[in-house]
Amino acid sequence: MDEAEKFREYAAECRRLAQKASAQDKAVLLEIAGAWIACAEEAECKAETMAKKT
Repeated sequence: MDEAEKFREYAAECRRLAQKASAQDKAVLLEIAGAWIACAEEAECKAETMAKKT
């Protein structure tokens, strides 16, 4: 499993937890999920850049 996949799984877990959380916790968990998605996208860009260099 690559780094981006791990980050996307973390985001999915946050969204899953948010389904059962209070409104306040849900908002925080969804914000964290968004941050994990951003990390996944950045990791994918870095991986593409590294692949182009080789």
